[in-house]
Order: sequence, then C-alpha cells, then structure tokens
Amino acid sequence: MKSLPNILEFGSVRLPVSADGLINAAAALAQLGLAFPADWAGFARSHDLTSPERDFGAGDEPTLHPDEFTRLAFVLDTTEAKRWRKRAQTLLSRALQGDVRLSAQIAERNPDPEARRWLAARLESTHARRELLSTVSRHGGSGQVYGQLGSISNRSVLGVDSATIRRERGVKQTRDGLNSTELLRMAYLDTATARAIQEHGAHGNAAILRVHEQVARRERLGWETPLPTQVG
Repeated sequence: MKSLPNILEFGSVRLPVSADGLINAAAALAQLGLAFPADWAGFARSHDLTSPERDFGAGDEPTLHPDEFTRLAFVLDTTEAKRWRKRAQTLLSRALQGDVRLSAQIAERNPDPEARRWLAARLESTHARRELLSTVSRHGGSGQVYGQLGSISNRSVLGVDSATIRRERGVKQTRDGLNSTELLRMAYLDTATARAIQEHGAHGNAAILRVHEQVARRERLGWETPLPTQVG
C-alpha cells in the first residue's frame, strides 16, 4: 500500500507515517537509539511487532503501530528510549492536572475535522451538564433526581436509555458514544432546563423533573418538526 507523505510531529521529532497512521520502522527505531536490524523478521518476532509494510516512496518498508512504538520505548534500555519514558511521565502528569494545552495539542494532531467538532461538542455538553447539576443542587434537588434527569434527556434525544447506548456503541460513558449533533442537543437541553428552573423558581425533585420533562418535550418537537418551505 503506497502511503501519502505524512509526517507525525511530536515536539521537535518528525516521523514519516503512512496514510493509515503507521510509523516508518527505521525512523522510529532511530528515535529509540537503535539501528535498523539486519534480521528484521527476528527482531519483530522477539518484540511481537505485527504491523504490515507500507510504501513511503521507495518501496514497501516495515512499520510500527504507535502502540508498538510506545511499547518499545518502555522496554528498550537505550538513552533515547529513556528520554521517551521521561516524555511519557511528563504527559501523564499534565493529563492528571487537566492541562488543556495538552488537549489542544492532541486535537490539532488529529486530521479528522469531525473528530475536532466532536471534541468541541463534548466539552460544551460537559459544561452544560455541570451547570445544570449545580442549578439543581441550589434548587433543592437531591438523591435520584440526577440520574432521572439523565434518563429523561437520553430518552428525549436518543430514544433509548443510557445502558442501551453504552451496550450498542461499545462505550463505558454514555456521552463518549454520542456524535457531535447528539452532544449539542444534550448541551442545549441541559442549558435550557437550568434556565427554566431558575426562571420558574422550581424547588425540589418533583418540580425540577416536571420542568425538565417540559423542556425536553419542546426540544424534541422542535427537532422533529420540519422547517417550513420558503416560497421564492
């Protein structure tokens, strides 16, 4: 399979990658402080490397999947591999601290525009959900009401409960399985409910759930009702 001349950039490191994301093995091993082995097949067997060859412009060449590159960085004892382990430690620390600049760098590296739209929608949905839960708490909501709010939202936007979504789409967190449109609908629904709770002065679980059901019904009807055809 002939590859487009893609480059994976990681800080100052530039690695040739195939169109499907496989790293040129010779370049990858050089980054890990190893010369390309004369017996590639034996080296691959000893490290359980199974990625297929790709053409980077000079004929088919061995490749490494990013997972394989990462695994080698943690098992090789070269100075360069130790530097990669240090980088990994720094990345883990930044991730645990919620460094949004790291998130931005990862998102920018993804070539899929829809993936970046999904991330923006996911963040918007998460923010709206937190604002709703905070509003519910201030207005006397407690206990099961939080799960019940989620159930109403899921059934209104998705037509099924969260357990079904997780099972059918193979995710552990419901919103990880939603597409960008579904996430934005969830965000709107949560934002509109939070505003309605405040405007109506709803207090307590029953009143809060009634408001949310009304908002969800309006949102669903608005989504399902086709726009009127304009006559030119």
